[in-house]
Amino acid sequence: MRFYLSAVLVAVIFAFATRASATTCAPAQLAHITIANATRGVDPASFAAQPKNYYRIGSDKLRIEEAVDTANGIHGVVVVAEPNIWMANLYDGTGKHIVDPGPTFFAKAPVFGTRLSGKLIGLEFGCEAEFIAANAPKPVRVEQVGGIGFDVYRIEDGPDAVEILERSGTNIPAFVRYFHQGNLTAVLRYDLYLTNLPNDPSLFLPPPNVRYTEAGKG
Repeated sequence: MRFYLSAVLVAVIFAFATRASATTCAPAQLAHITIANATRGVDPASFAAQPKNYYRIGSDKLRIEEAVDTANGIHGVVVVAEPNIWMANLYDGTGKHIVDPGPTFFAKAPVFGTRLSGKLIGLEFGCEAEFIAANAPKPVRVEQVGGIGFDVYRIEDGPDAVEILERSGTNIPAFVRYFHQGNLTAVLRYDLYLTNLPNDPSLFLPPPNVRYTEAGKG
């Protein structure tokens, strides 16, 4: 079986093994978030720059959808309904089923994968407002981007720092930046941020028409 998912997506899925965050992200209602990699040097036409969709509700359910990667024959979708995790390639109809061994069962979606540690790994898609409230309740500055004012919230931890930019007065994230040793390393752009949506249980079922193998069984 030929199967692949981007390194970032794999890092997110296996984040259940990383329990560095003391907080639990658990949106009370369905959230739908679309992000794109806007880091300088990333070709906007490349697969790396294509949008990813995140859906989550509660502490145990998460769905991630990648764009189609025609060059590599991949259309990655991951569904987490703890303790079950399904990693599907819709392009060729193959996938894997993984069972989280526990002892805790949290669906994690850290914004920058597992590259961060300490409190910064607590920044998750769908719980940005809670992260800001706990770590940086007041913006450090207002920044102009394309003639629009953005409130900038900055959180530092050792050599790393993240900045969350919200269009002033909206409380909705528009960009997030990752700095390592003072150098800007990654920028993500939020193209969609919807919360308090009606629940759709079908989002958290295994993608249909996929031949799944059990993890560790080929």
